Amino acid sequence: MDVLPPQEISRTTRWTDIPFAPRRCPFFYGWAIVATSTLGVIASIPGQTMGVGVFTDDLIAALGLSRVQLSTAYMIGTIGSSLLIPFAGRVQDRVGLRAMIVLSSLGLGMSMVMLSRSDELVSLGGESFIVSFGVILVCFLLMRFFGQGCLTLASRVAIGKWFNHRRGLAAGISGVFVSFGFNASPLLLNHLVQSLGWRGAALTLAVAVGGGMSLIGLLFHRDNPEACGLVMDGIHDEQWQRRMASRVPETRREFTPGEAVRTLPFWAFNLGLASQTLIVTAVVFHVVSIGEETGLDRTQAYSVFLPMSVFGVASNFLGGWLSDRVRLKWLLGAMLFTQAMGTFGLSGFGHLWGRALLIAGYGVGGGLFATLATVSWPRFFGRKHLGAISGANMSIMVFASAIGPVLFSAGQARSGGYHTVILASLLMPAALLLVSLRAENPQERARPS
Repeated sequence: MDVLPPQEISRTTRWTDIPFAPRRCPFFYGWAIVATSTLGVIASIPGQTMGVGVFTDDLIAALGLSRVQLSTAYMIGTIGSSLLIPFAGRVQDRVGLRAMIVLSSLGLGMSMVMLSRSDELVSLGGESFIVSFGVILVCFLLMRFFGQGCLTLASRVAIGKWFNHRRGLAAGISGVFVSFGFNASPLLLNHLVQSLGWRGAALTLAVAVGGGMSLIGLLFHRDNPEACGLVMDGIHDEQWQRRMASRVPETRREFTPGEAVRTLPFWAFNLGLASQTLIVTAVVFHVVSIGEETGLDRTQAYSVFLPMSVFGVASNFLGGWLSDRVRLKWLLGAMLFTQAMGTFGLSGFGHLWGRALLIAGYGVGGGLFATLATVSWPRFFGRKHLGAISGANMSIMVFASAIGPVLFSAGQARSGGYHTVILASLLMPAALLLVSLRAENPQERARPS
């Protein structure tokens, strides 16, 4: 394992070496960062759609809101979160990943405490509709901002900071555990709610995330290898090129956020990832209703998610391995193609062939999505402004996740079914697939900073 020269190591801060110095570990500390980053993404689940969904029925009863009113509050809170995330990305570049993970974990924990007492807060304000709607809106805004936003953003950016030539492999390994965690979470969270009640479940999650994850971040996370006296991948680029003949382009320029948004790859990858988020979130949100329309009961509709996770885990690991060896535009094209395949399968959801296409398409697409969301931005634009650039991407994806369910429900209400809006959704991946063919790595033509 390579370390920086002594004169460079002397620049490391006392904060970096507390409670221990990563450069003294017998292995490259980037693999410990993969572990803490994986735990960070999993810990964000209470702020993700599947984490909020288990409380829906109990919140409706406790707050006296209708399902439409609660869904509207959730949508507004999610959109509000998407508008704040770019600011969080810039703050992250200033304060560092370690502090951001600690602060976002504490923030998500406090949000869950507020959720557990939401009905009591409403009673203090007079139990009117405006108070109920306002309280749960603030809860959703904070949960989405700290969970799906800040904690997920910091955890994904960390892998990009610590790895270059092995970045795809590290992202793939992390993605395997994240996929298992996300797919198992609805069942585990539902059991937690049934065992402890919705209030007890929310408080338990608050302690686990606010106490547990913040402590893990404080003790074990570090901002970047250089601050620890190490180099990315644990080996100098020159030695790596001689030993491994790496195909990963060098970082010639550290793009600013303003420079990044003026490139075609920024928008091709941003909109491609957002398209996946929009469609899949809408499908997850309306899957029972889509199943009923096609003659399937609730159990049959939900049965597609378990085999989908198998495809997702496999494609995540394979995509991570491939991302270190091929141009990322080919992985983006594969994700968009499988996204279109899954959406076409959704149009035949009532038939076995349709569900098979949906499972394979959305499963593979979801695995490639996780890899691209982690690997693309440091590969294309460098690490100096990675928080701000990744924050812009996260903001667009969160916004897409907010409007996806609304677009599907509006299409269903207008046409009397989901078939038309499903077929219209095919236009997004088809158009972006053509754009992806021209999304080359900006580093290849960039002038050095």
